[in-house]
Amino acid sequence: MKPTDLLHIGLGAAFMAKEKIEAQLKDLEQLGTISKDELNRFVEEAQQRAKLETDALDARIKEKVAEAARELGLATKEDIAEIKALLMKRNA
Repeated sequence: MKPTDLLHIGLGAAFMAKEKIEAQLKDLEQLGTISKDELNRFVEEAQQRAKLETDALDARIKEKVAEAARELGLATKEDIAEIKALLMKRNA
């Protein structure tokens, strides 16, 4: 399983949870338990929190992938650029 698969699973779960929360909040609105303004404010805050969590998860996945690449000794873009520069200098 690739890290992006994990990200997609997390986003899918978050999206499903969002739909369920919105449905329950609309039920509460219809029952008069919360106002439309409170509903909208709650949904907006939940969306902002979800975006922050998604960004944090994305950063964590990138960090782990970079860590794995370092542990495996894989060449980075900078390493390849350095080799290209050396080859160009050698062939000039």
